[in-house]
Amino acid sequence: MEFLLRFTVKAALYFLLLLAALALGLLGAPAFTLFWAALALAIVNTLLRPLIVLIALPFNFITLGIASVFANLLTLVIAFAIAGVAGAFWAMLLIALAVMLADDAVRLVRKAIFPNKKST
Repeated sequence: MEFLLRFTVKAALYFLLLLAALALGLLGAPAFTLFWAALALAIVNTLLRPLIVLIALPFNFITLGIASVFANLLTLVIAFAIAGVAGAFWAMLLIALAVMLADDAVRLVRKAIFPNKKST
């Protein structure tokens, strides 16, 4: 049940981030397509991102963490390819940074609300 709640919160947050990117003119897809892109991004972040981060771990050590931004960018590219959304590199990099910050914010809020739970 907790997994489903986390997944739903992340998908809603990703949808709001993609809508903000649409409002800023970074994306040119309709809102309904962005909804599917947000769901695809939540699925890709849940299933593939841990593997991508594990592969990028040596590069994270060398680049002092910059490689994790590109791991997020790769998950965003995969999710956009699944949903059929096109975006420019710099716009997608900015969205990947926003997704990374939003994930960290959700993790911090979850730790503040449930201090005794193990963070995943």
